[in-house]
Amino acid sequence: MATISFRPYILSSILGAAALMSLTSCEDFLEVTPQDKPAIEVYYTNAERIRQNTMALYSAWEWKDYMMNFQWKFDMLAGDMFYTYGEEGQFYFGNFSNANSYLNEGWKGLYNVIGLANNIINDMPDAARENGVDESAITQGLAEARCIRGVCYYLLSQYWGDVPVITDGSGLVGENNFDVPRNTRKSVYRFAEADLDFAAKNLPASDDAFRANRYTALAYLAKLHVTMAAHTDCADRASLYASAVREADEVITANPDIKSIDYSTLFDKEANNGPESLLAIQCMVYGYGYGNPRNCAWSRQSLADQSWGNGKGPTISLQNLYDSHDLRARNVFMAEGFTYPGIERSKGGYTYEIYNEERGDEANEMLAHIKKYVLGHSSDVEGGIGGSQDAPNNIYLLRLADVYFTYAEAVMGTADATSDQTAIDRVNAVRARAGLAGYHAPMSWRQLIDERRREFAMESQNWFDVLRWWYRDPQGAVDYLNGMDRHEMYVFQGSNDTERNDRDKYILATSRAEGGQFDAGDITITNSSMVMPIPATVITAAPSLSGEAVEYAGE
Repeated sequence: MATISFRPYILSSILGAAALMSLTSCEDFLEVTPQDKPAIEVYYTNAERIRQNTMALYSAWEWKDYMMNFQWKFDMLAGDMFYTYGEEGQFYFGNFSNANSYLNEGWKGLYNVIGLANNIINDMPDAARENGVDESAITQGLAEARCIRGVCYYLLSQYWGDVPVITDGSGLVGENNFDVPRNTRKSVYRFAEADLDFAAKNLPASDDAFRANRYTALAYLAKLHVTMAAHTDCADRASLYASAVREADEVITANPDIKSIDYSTLFDKEANNGPESLLAIQCMVYGYGYGNPRNCAWSRQSLADQSWGNGKGPTISLQNLYDSHDLRARNVFMAEGFTYPGIERSKGGYTYEIYNEERGDEANEMLAHIKKYVLGHSSDVEGGIGGSQDAPNNIYLLRLADVYFTYAEAVMGTADATSDQTAIDRVNAVRARAGLAGYHAPMSWRQLIDERRREFAMESQNWFDVLRWWYRDPQGAVDYLNGMDRHEMYVFQGSNDTERNDRDKYILATSRAEGGQFDAGDITITNSSMVMPIPATVITAAPSLSGEAVEYAGE
């Protein structure tokens, strides 16, 4: 058995698990901190100790580098969020070097979570067995850790393609203290598939609401299988799509009807770990890195106690995708006339204006701001919002609606449309929740992609949809991204500030000559934008990552 200093993982488990304080108070939980450098044999003395440590797999603290500094940048690359400044803005342009510091945050962040999972997988079973812990508890702990590890490798494979498979917790990529080759994306897929399959077979159908269960693993297997099958060089596409159909169907059948879940509250604290959530990063008000930072990073200046989101907004392309009957639009972004009774409650709610000098609200280039995940001031939220970018609403990694769409995509397979009524009905169920009429047969691939974009805008999911399109039709996916007219923006044409709240005083500029920042063609997405470069700091420490990728051979 490996002997390592176990304290960082146990302590992070205890601190990170404070995000789940529906179970106990913060102070009580922290009081059980083990002594310095405890032996793992002393720690894993019962089933509850295993569950205590696996709690950290879900905490914002463990996911902070990924979710705070990397994940949402792909809402820009996918064409949903407008923001053009600094290293963040490079994602909007689809043009970034390996020196971009946010790439390092994402790489480090995901491998840090993998490191925690590996620690549980490698060291927990023998220690727990020596203490006579029941085998079922050991297996379930393993399944939780392998489920989260499988999710992380799925994510890494989508961002970077070929990445090293690390199974030894003593060598974290995030710490840049090893030198190994990359493994091919196909073998990373298979590794993630094995982890998720083990989890699906060994996790219970229900558990604490925040924990991964059988349906979490099945949902991710379905998502992984449609991703694998999207590659045109995949030899078993039909069987992978068929597997995804079965997996998604089981998840859908076992969970509440999507129409019974209120979309308008999904991104509030009250919806944490509700029926829509299949896996979420658990957030809390406990300081920097423990909570949801989006209320701060995305909110309009006057709408939060901390805010620097004034320059961010929904792209014009995204705004135009919603029709006037779509109930989702106002919950994705704030636009002229949209009202929010849950924000500024003490004043009777908030109505969005393009410009308000008294409030200090400036217009941005999109004449709209982001709503999804934005809660408002601490006084608007029972339980408050912290002063260190720590709001209490969880961040979804996978929602039930995604499985409805995944089912339809798997039924469609390699075709460009489907007339399968069950597949169409499941997409239409999500549309019905949004107040929209359903699609009629045949339903096209493009309709499905557009519907996914409406549903998951600002959730860092749409980039994965673009990638599956790119795997099956590279030029089509690139043309789709370049068809979003990223250069267009609104420009004020009035003569004084009193007219800045009048939409008619703005024109949609399509060139610098009209007052815009860009001309058509200034922002061009290419095939090189579709795979992230490995961060320069990682390459420096691990030169082998620059070499050819090799198949993962296993342990």
